[in-house]
Amino acid sequence: FEGRLLWAKQLIRNWLEANCFTEPVFYADLGSGTGGFGISLQDQLAIEKTLLTDKDSSALDRIDNRDQIKKLKIDLESDFSLPFTPNLITCMDVIEHLKDDETFLRRTSSQLKPGGLLIVSAPAHPFLYSSWDHQLGHYRRYSKHNLIKKLEKTGFKIQQASYGWSFLFPIAPYRFFTSKSQEKLKYPNVPKWLNRLLIKASKIEVELSSWIPFPFGTSIFISAIKE
Repeated sequence: FEGRLLWAKQLIRNWLEANCFTEPVFYADLGSGTGGFGISLQDQLAIEKTLLTDKDSSALDRIDNRDQIKKLKIDLESDFSLPFTPNLITCMDVIEHLKDDETFLRRTSSQLKPGGLLIVSAPAHPFLYSSWDHQLGHYRRYSKHNLIKKLEKTGFKIQQASYGWSFLFPIAPYRFFTSKSQEKLKYPNVPKWLNRLLIKASKIEVELSSWIPFPFGTSIFISAIKE
């Protein structure tokens, strides 16, 4: 969770600085779950309005009502429509759950303001697909090249693309030899000292990502601008 926030904030800041952005930021998080990620971005960045969307109404009901935050039940595999035109959309670890990811990306592009930013994260490297992915409802994992092609095909220009959590890549194959319940797959428990160490490593990796193209990692983080 902390690692995804670090990546998203870095990619958003790069976009704002590169474009000398002065407009209010209208933000939509597609597939927000209980809203922790989107609310954290709202609280940590200068965002005017936030929309949290999910197909699970019970997840949305757990989000506290706030003036700057709206909630909307949406099935991302349907022909959805957002109540306002955002200039920032995040889609964190969602597209691997969709049967037709290209159609979803086209619909997302149609909802985003021209020049607006889309941030996508997804599990990396198809050869790492395991029973863990199947239990989590993943249809696929992505190579960076493949995901970039899909984004360019559906109306986006890539701003930055990188593999993430490269320091975890050497131990990723252990998933082929273990199995866990679905809940433990989503939120694995780790000691506090290890969690702090992983967050620190994530911070260093994110800071280096603008200069060093990591050739591998367990996830992909891409920021793309609607043309």
